Amino acid sequence: MGSTGGRSRLGISPPYLRTLTTWWAAGAAAAIGYGAFLVIAAVSLPENADLTGRFPGQPVVKALMAVLLAVAAWWHPIIRERLWLVAALLFSAGGDFFLAIPGWQPGFVLGLGSFLVAHLCYLGALLPLRGRSRPRLVASAVVVVACVSLLVWFWPRLVTDGLTIPVMVYMAVLAAMVCAALLARLPTPWTALGAVCFAVSDGMIGIGRFVLDSHALDVPIWWVYATSQILITAGFFFGRATD
Repeated sequence: MGSTGGRSRLGISPPYLRTLTTWWAAGAAAAIGYGAFLVIAAVSLPENADLTGRFPGQPVVKALMAVLLAVAAWWHPIIRERLWLVAALLFSAGGDFFLAIPGWQPGFVLGLGSFLVAHLCYLGALLPLRGRSRPRLVASAVVVVACVSLLVWFWPRLVTDGLTIPVMVYMAVLAAMVCAALLARLPTPWTALGAVCFAVSDGMIGIGRFVLDSHALDVPIWWVYATSQILITAGFFFGRATD
């Protein structure tokens, strides 16, 4: 459906589309700014230094990207998707906040729980869009195998830390969200690519915590994760027409 009567492909008038795009771009800019800070901090600090707690309010700054994307989602014209997306992004902001609190042991579990709910919200937005495609079904099978393989790799440390059940549940929901994104009928591949990036960033978090016991992956984790959120939302926001 092309633009008619001064209305956009999203089915909303251009001023509202400009508002959505402005907030989405602001979220992308916040992601780039925080990523640049992490790069500078990693270069200036000793190797394997923890990058959290480097300035007052860092958890709030880290969560800013997801909050701005949530504001953009509030202007999304498809109301059912809007509510799920706003919730997903606000819970993602909560996960970012908790994981950026330095030296607080419950922060990891609370961050995990926040992102678990975020994935469930993304599932709520994605499931009505599901379709079938053999290449994407194959890609979904690869995602499931990869998640199971990571669980096997992490298992000894999960047992030691008493996190077997929470991480198993999280990985199952993550795999479901990524598969739903891969199978979603959307005009662009951005949401599917973003969901895969989300899984990659979570896998890197697990490797850093449960295998390497190191902060060496903190910088690439942020860049891959931020890319995932920007791409997921772009696939919902842009290139679509509404009835």
